[in-house]
Amino acid sequence: MNRLLPDPVYFAGLPKVITSGAVILRDEHGRVVIEKPNYRVHWLLPGGGVDAGEDARECAQREVREELGLDLQVGRLLTADWAPSRAAVSAPMGVHFVFDAGVIPFAELEARIIPQEAELDGWMVADDAALDLLGPWGARRVRRCLAVLDGEAEADLY
Repeated sequence: MNRLLPDPVYFAGLPKVITSGAVILRDEHGRVVIEKPNYRVHWLLPGGGVDAGEDARECAQREVREELGLDLQVGRLLTADWAPSRAAVSAPMGVHFVFDAGVIPFAELEARIIPQEAELDGWMVADDAALDLLGPWGARRVRRCLAVLDGEAEADLY
């Protein structure tokens, strides 16, 4: 018997991966919009998990609309990063895509952002020192994306 695709047992045995899409949204001073979810200790970039049938860019655009009330065009891919699986908490490997969402002046951000109360405790624009609120991994990822935007580094596409 000739099979073009492996049977479901083969797929069931493969590692699982969770993907997400997030954005780097800056103000006119180069500060980055970050948000404080009520379900995490640390702050995050605007974004979230990819739903069935959407790609990471669509996810990032949807999440920014849902979380912050902003309908933005999501631009180029800045990085594709990953986090290893963590057996201790049964977490699968994660692949995180971060896109450029451009620049919006701070006064306009203040006027337009409507945080999703069910999920967010707040938001802020973070300068370099405040990026540490994202935790070591998150801060390193954002600083790398900013270097790409400033032309100091190539996009990281692991």
